[in-house]
Amino acid sequence: MAAASRPLEWLTLALAQGLGRRLAWRIVADLGSPGAVLRAPRGRLVERLGAARADALRAGLCEARARRALGAARAAGQRVLTPAARRWPAARLAGLHDPPLALFAVGRRPPAAAPVAAIVGTREASHYGLAIARALGRDLVEAGVWVVSGMALGVDGAAHEGALEARATRGAATLAVLGTGADVAYPLAHLALRRRIAAQGGLLTEHPPGTAPERHHFPQRNRLVAALSDVVVVVEAPARSGALLTARDALELGRDVLAVPGPAGSGRHAGSHRLLREGAGLCEGAADVLRALRLDPERPVPPTAGAGPGAPLAEAEPLAAFLDPAEPLALDELCRRAGAPAREALLALARLESEGRVRRVGGGWQLVG
Repeated sequence: MAAASRPLEWLTLALAQGLGRRLAWRIVADLGSPGAVLRAPRGRLVERLGAARADALRAGLCEARARRALGAARAAGQRVLTPAARRWPAARLAGLHDPPLALFAVGRRPPAAAPVAAIVGTREASHYGLAIARALGRDLVEAGVWVVSGMALGVDGAAHEGALEARATRGAATLAVLGTGADVAYPLAHLALRRRIAAQGGLLTEHPPGTAPERHHFPQRNRLVAALSDVVVVVEAPARSGALLTARDALELGRDVLAVPGPAGSGRHAGSHRLLREGAGLCEGAADVLRALRLDPERPVPPTAGAGPGAPLAEAEPLAAFLDPAEPLALDELCRRAGAPAREALLALARLESEGRVRRVGGGWQLVG
């Protein structure tokens, strides 16, 4: 199977209508690859799935739909990641019982070894909750920790805004995990925030371009927030809150969960206080999060591979994150997407070429499959 065909094959499975992620992974494991699933005769699928499921799978597969999504993603400056990609976060997603089959990414993502903290909470946050989330986001990024959240109103947005305010990032940034397509402005009030995150950090979603918000998308997003993080901090959550679902997912994955205490008897903090009663760690500031990450609050985190503003790309995150094995990208477009001067981009490309990771194709650059 050609390397260039793998993203399309994974994407065809990911976008198959009526095919759940668990079933998709099961049949890929049984047959050995997504390509083998797509080419399998009906009889072979029936042996493994039964007639009804096999027919539903065959009916739901549509390579043309995947091609359209792939083309739309590239046109929008999104990178399509699949389990065949070098930057697929396999270690972080390994514990999920229903990991995604494809992801759509804009901008940067945490390097594999970077410390990552999720900051989550209610959309209807108090001034206290918003201030805490903002301070945590700023202080953690300044300490070299990536901050992940869901870009919802309230606590999520405040955490992202604080992360963007960090003065010295040490390579860290903020990643927004979305319940829509990465090109969809939702919530509309965060349109400017979304643009800033895309420019300075990154956006990540399971959903192809143009996907509108649906209620069931957000629990799915929450599980990714938990999986991509080393620790989850619940800032402010009432008794019924999506943030508590993220905390539950984190606990199931073996991640640490911290909660910020609120005023006694406050309904806005009822869920947070329940987490504390059940054994969650106490969070009164960034130092508590750093200790949960097994980091010394008195010693800064070494710079990660993520490139902060002005960081030389030749010594920062590889430009390979913006390239694709199937289609060359011109240098000026690569510089535009990465926000990098041409000289620094060429230095980084030269290093990647010497490592055999990229190659020149015509007037552009391409990942080596």
